[in-house]
Order: sequence, then C-alpha cells, then structure tokens
Amino acid sequence: MAESPRLSPRTRADTARGGDPRRARRRLDPKVADRLARLNLAVNRAVEGFLGGRHRSPHTGVSVEFVERRPYVQGDDLRHLDWRAYARSDRLSIKRYEEETNLEATFVVDASNSMGYPPDGELTKYDYACQAAMALAHVVLRERDGAALALFDHTLGRMLAPSTSPGHLHVMGEALVERDPEGTTDLASVLGLLTERVRRPGIVVVFSDLFGDVSSLDQGLGFLRTRNHDVIVMHVMHGDELEFPFDRLTRFEGMEDDARLLVDAPALRESYKAVVTEWRNDVRRVCHRRGVDYKLLDTSKPLELALSSYLGTRLARLGRAR
Repeated sequence: MAESPRLSPRTRADTARGGDPRRARRRLDPKVADRLARLNLAVNRAVEGFLGGRHRSPHTGVSVEFVERRPYVQGDDLRHLDWRAYARSDRLSIKRYEEETNLEATFVVDASNSMGYPPDGELTKYDYACQAAMALAHVVLRERDGAALALFDHTLGRMLAPSTSPGHLHVMGEALVERDPEGTTDLASVLGLLTERVRRPGIVVVFSDLFGDVSSLDQGLGFLRTRNHDVIVMHVMHGDELEFPFDRLTRFEGMEDDARLLVDAPALRESYKAVVTEWRNDVRRVCHRRGVDYKLLDTSKPLELALSSYLGTRLARLGRAR
C-alpha cells in the first residue's frame, strides 16, 4: 500500500494573527445550513436494526421510558436534570429516555498538526473540518437526534457526550474553536480508544487528512466496525496537496516531524500526483472493504456543495437498500 505524503509545503512565511479569526473560520456557515435544510444523515440499514425507530415523537410524558442517566453537558435541557441524583452525589446528571436513544452521531475531528495547513492565516484543513462537523451536527440535532464530539491527534483528546439539545451545537463550536492543531496522528490507537468509549452502535463521522500508513486506518476502522457503527470517513485535503501547483524551487517542511526537503516542484509534480492518487485509491479500497463511506473534502471547493451532494447520494443509496 502507498504511504501518505508526509510533507506539506510552506512557500510563505507564517504571519502573526491579528485578533482571533478562528471563531469566524470554524463557525457554522448559514449558507451551508440552508443548503442542508431538507437533508438528513441517513442511517445504514445494518445499524438501524440496533437503533430502533428513526424518528421520534416531540412529546414527553409517562409513556416515555426512562433508561439511564448521563453527565450534564452545558446546553442540555434543564428540565431533564435529575435533582435526586444531585442530592446524593453532588453531581449534575441528565435523565435519558428511550426516545432519546434512537440515534447518536459522533463527530471525530483530527486536530493534529498537519491539519493546520496552510500555516499563513488562510482557511486550514482543520477550519474546514470544523465547519463540516458543525454542519452535520446541525443536521442531526435538527432531527432531534444526539450529537457527540471527539478531538484527537496521536491520542483521543476532549470528548463531549451526546446531547439532543439545540444548545449543544454552541458547546461543540466552542470546543472546536478552543483547540488548535498540534501533535502527530495515530489513527489505529485513536479509533481503538474511541471504540471503547462509544459502545452503543451509531454513526461515527471521521474528519481527517488521514496522514499515516493506510494499514493504521484499516485497523482503526476495523475496531469501529466490530461495534457495528455506521462509519463515514471525510477525507479533508487542501488543494495544494491535490494539485501541487508550485512553480519554482520550493522548500517543504514536515508538519508532524522535522523533515525538510528542497525540490524542483514543476519537475516533481506528475510523480507526486501519481503517488497521491495511489494512496487515495488504497484509502478508498480499505473503506470499501470495511463497509465504510468515503468522501473527499477539498478545501478549495464550497462546503455546502460537497456535503449536500454527499448527503443526497447517501440518502438515495440507503433508501434503495430498504
């Protein structure tokens, strides 16, 4: 299998950031939300059998069965606080009901250093992944399903428990804004840890540039599939990484190691693109073999078009399979 390209080009000097542009670059774009208004994150049939009914009644009452408690997350509906449990333990918790457990989608965002490309203050791969995760979380929460968030580099970092509260979107957004890309990537380890944390079958959406050995991705996806999760891989790449547009002698620096390489970029372009194509083909084959959806997200393309096209195709495909 081909190895992923491990060097990212730096052709411009890093510039000091004025203010904090991260909030603007990582928030939910209203254009994207509007474009996805009539779509949903359809559930794979294999998972749906474990999840029960797809849609829930908006009503609550004695007919809704209490099933468990979970820790309180900022933004949760205060009406569901378990005050008796708080009196016993001095910890806030939320009562969960059967109608709340039909679907949980976990959005797993790669926050390793390579996701910080380009390093000059423009929209990065991490920014784009944040926007995509927020957009799909908005779709899930609009359907009154549960959305969860996990951030990772070489290990699993901050996790937000699933919530159906509309206010949870703001909490997720704050977590994404507060984190800046750092560290290396270890997909096998991270997805293995995630499998232990997210035990109930649901949808798991991974946003990553997938830097690393394809075998590590294969192993990690295998862990998730053993729990019967419906897994979607959103492969986030910058246009520079796909097209290699550099037209002069260019220095490349490793974003997750100390490697440096000075090359004649035009002379290298075709061989570089051939390696990237082979690597992406290996990634797609691994996803197909594991029964995992694969979607390339090119940061140079409008996000609303990429996501609406994917969701429409997924809905049509899974609808035909029923």
